[in-house]
Amino acid sequence: MSFSKTKDRVWVAYNLFAGWLARQPMPVRRVGYGFFGLALWIAYLLPGNMVRPTFVALSRNVNDQDTRRLFANFARGFCRGMNRMEQVRHGRTVAIDAMLHIPEERRLEEILERGGGVLVIPHTHASLAMGRGLARRYPLLALVRSGGDARRASSELEIYRNLGCEFLDIRVEKPTIVARKVLSALKDGRLVVGTVDRITNAPPSQEPINSASDTVRASAFGQPIGITGWPARFALKAGVPIIPATVVQTKDTISLCLGASIEPREDLLETTQQWLCELERLIRAHPEEWTFALDKHWSRAVRAKDIG
Repeated sequence: MSFSKTKDRVWVAYNLFAGWLARQPMPVRRVGYGFFGLALWIAYLLPGNMVRPTFVALSRNVNDQDTRRLFANFARGFCRGMNRMEQVRHGRTVAIDAMLHIPEERRLEEILERGGGVLVIPHTHASLAMGRGLARRYPLLALVRSGGDARRASSELEIYRNLGCEFLDIRVEKPTIVARKVLSALKDGRLVVGTVDRITNAPPSQEPINSASDTVRASAFGQPIGITGWPARFALKAGVPIIPATVVQTKDTISLCLGASIEPREDLLETTQQWLCELERLIRAHPEEWTFALDKHWSRAVRAKDIG
């Protein structure tokens, strides 16, 4: 079963008692979300499941010899992120707003003083909670993508509405509307924030740009992949930098860790590879926070040496 279908089924089951759980004291929430950690561990230990091979390969890629510790930190972060996401979804955001920490906040402010910027992040456990805190400090436009399952999509929209900023659901909005609003936001000096690590099979090397699907051939973890081209295109048109970043949690903080800024160039392939390399560097530095490690395409990419 694919990671996406698994998420849809888990979400529907979880949604039945999510509202009640989100309003309980922390000890109760910790137990409730702990069941999801238990489910992850069962998947890790079951023979024939791809969870364990994925983390064995990921630990090798990031030079972490203790696979079980890496997975334990992943599972712990996943549960912590779910708790914080549900606090946002149900409007209990005071504590979440106060958790955001940006180690290089002055650099981010300097970028915005010169104009807008494209903030690209991977799917991490606390991406949405971070977005809520960031929207309280800076004007931003969030690009989101609702799930294909209608019930899950409805629940996700509740979260997006509580981010406290303008958002666009790129799965349902027309591309022309998305393009117009993104460029307008950047020219107004706002941050455009998007999770950009949704990947597909790489376009062929002889035609590395698929304009119809906005997919660019690039390389990550030493493997060819197909990744979105919109950050490079819009950043070039608006004359703003691309800022790769990731989100790291502790018990008391949600940190937005910025990578090196990428100045867009005319070469779409070159610019895309540059920001992807920086994003990969951040993922390698904090693999336990990367939710999409279990995405089927990324799992295949990190396991490629083992597979073939």
